[in-house]
Amino acid sequence: MTSKSPPARPLGPYAPFTTLLALGFCACGADDARVVTHIEDRAVVMFDRPLCRDDIALIEETIAHVEQSLDVKVEVPIEIAIWNRYANVADHCGEGPSGCYTNGEIHTLWQALEHEIVHAVAAPLGRPEPLWTEGIAEALSNRTRVGHETVDAQLGLEDSRQVNYSTAGHFTRWLLEEYGVDGLRALARERSFEDAYGLNLTDTIADYEARAPWSYPHWNPCRGQALDASPANVWVDDIAVDCAAPWSSTMYNSGPTVVRTLDIEQPGTYRLFITGATMVGALACQIDVLPDRPDDDMAGDIIRESTRDLPTFFVSDELYEIVLKPGRLQFSFTVEDEAATVGFELRRIGS
Repeated sequence: MTSKSPPARPLGPYAPFTTLLALGFCACGADDARVVTHIEDRAVVMFDRPLCRDDIALIEETIAHVEQSLDVKVEVPIEIAIWNRYANVADHCGEGPSGCYTNGEIHTLWQALEHEIVHAVAAPLGRPEPLWTEGIAEALSNRTRVGHETVDAQLGLEDSRQVNYSTAGHFTRWLLEEYGVDGLRALARERSFEDAYGLNLTDTIADYEARAPWSYPHWNPCRGQALDASPANVWVDDIAVDCAAPWSSTMYNSGPTVVRTLDIEQPGTYRLFITGATMVGALACQIDVLPDRPDDDMAGDIIRESTRDLPTFFVSDELYEIVLKPGRLQFSFTVEDEAATVGFELRRIGS
């Protein structure tokens, strides 16, 4: 796993702008001043602060990805309310989910944003049974892995809240990888499985259970600007953190965040030292299909993205010694001020 991350992509031809409103499109309380960001003809997004550069890119890229996958076009900008508190999501979605698409609007926490965008883009096509509705949303928005429930147990469910998202998403992603996009498009348009694929569903489930890999990566894995080692096994950089920087986000309350990636080629013990950041998170990215579950949940001392959802956190001005295995790491750097510079140094001991 030594290939480089893709370069930061341009944000496209749109010109986002923001307007501060006391009342958003979703009937918030009068004291909940929110910022509405219009992303050309693609989305109208409400959040506590103006969106950063990569937030806007992520939303537009996700919409375009779903449009292409399902052969559909967004005709009216999608209304999206992103919340930092679960209680706000529950007010609109009920207890349980991290987000929902209801009454023509998305209400969501950051972690469910892409999933709900799939629902919004696919909505005009039809309302297939929950297995396919949630399976398509997961397959087109997330990495997937084998679930703890069987596909048979998901058949015929009438409520999406009863669906095991891991199972539904992984089975649907397997169908996409094995048989291409046409069957997925047919399922989204409420065609039966047999009609969509020309296959017997029982036999297909048995084939899936016998042959499916343990995990598929995200459709756009391990976002972030790549840091190059110079010399080998040494990364030293001063990283500008603000909302206009490449790969910047506003998903954390404390301030803007930027994301960087780097490739570890030599296993061993590394020294890590960071200055100027309020919070630093690190994940070992999944960029390949994993035939089997990894032996442990770690890539050295960094949590592997494929097996856990939470990163390892580090603080500034403290020297760490961490054991790393070969692979790609993704670091997120958050600061309190609107703009700051973070010092980053990672070097292999004995290099």
